[in-house]
Amino acid sequence: MKKLLGILVLGLSCSLMLNSCATTAYESQNSTGGVIGRDTFLSMGESEHDMRARATRQCRAHNANTHAVVTYSHKLGSDFKMYNYTCINPQKIAKKQKKKKSEPADNKVVAASMGSGFFVTRAGHLVTNYHVIEGCDAVKTNTLGKEIQADVVAIDKTNDLAILKTKMNPSKVFPVSNEDVSLMQDVIVAGFPLGKKVSATIKIHKGSVTALAGFGDNYSNFQTDATINQGNSGGPIMNQKGNVVGVAVQLIAAEHAQNIFFGVKSSTLRTFAKANNIKFISPNYLEMSNEDLGEFITEATVFLECWMTVAKIKRIIAQEENRKAFYSEHK
Repeated sequence: MKKLLGILVLGLSCSLMLNSCATTAYESQNSTGGVIGRDTFLSMGESEHDMRARATRQCRAHNANTHAVVTYSHKLGSDFKMYNYTCINPQKIAKKQKKKKSEPADNKVVAASMGSGFFVTRAGHLVTNYHVIEGCDAVKTNTLGKEIQADVVAIDKTNDLAILKTKMNPSKVFPVSNEDVSLMQDVIVAGFPLGKKVSATIKIHKGSVTALAGFGDNYSNFQTDATINQGNSGGPIMNQKGNVVGVAVQLIAAEHAQNIFFGVKSSTLRTFAKANNIKFISPNYLEMSNEDLGEFITEATVFLECWMTVAKIKRIIAQEENRKAFYSEHK
């Protein structure tokens, strides 16, 4: 009773001057998840709106980023009301609530990078670039909604070629042209540029042969203006007959030049395949309709995914010379 009487007397003396007053000192609690301080007001005849404004001013006198949460406590007599208020910093609450995304362990094998490839035998052999499968702990193909493991059969580091083998018998396979491209010849590039970020469907670009040698006078390559993006690497470059005349291999960065892309010539691919006892089907001699060629490309071209440990991904990305199309979450 004496304690209650003391509070009422304090409230009366305060209310005669200000209508309200704080009964306790401001208590700082900076480490309590956004709670900066707490205090109590006694009020006589003051509206809740005024009380909230007064509490907010009191909070911001200690920290400009805070706002007050005011709760009615209880009534003391007929005129006095006691209010509790808490000073909150919303920024600290948001930081506390935001969960830190956990990173996978360095020895965990994850999907690291992407590329394209194409079937060349009905026994399940497919062709891609060496840099697409370089360093992979596993390579998986994805065609027509099916994901299948692919084993590396042969590699040619010099010409950036690789032959893989899957446990699949594709209904459509690409023939490889017996003749190399000619200057100004129309060509079609197929593959999965930018992976599945744009869409999961096959994509094609048309262009022409603009030079019969690649970068640095590399005569195993040719130059084209048919667009080749990251993710296109290892995909087929063909003519309207559906015969592969090259393998998409390289692009010049846009800051250095525009519309300069390279492919490995069909003669280089044929030499590599012959050395590894891979036999191609005979080339087509008639041009295909766009509809038939589109269906053919869709069934014979595959999306490739390179899986490797997180530690290996970090090590390769740190290298200056890196041609792999890593997924954005690893960069």
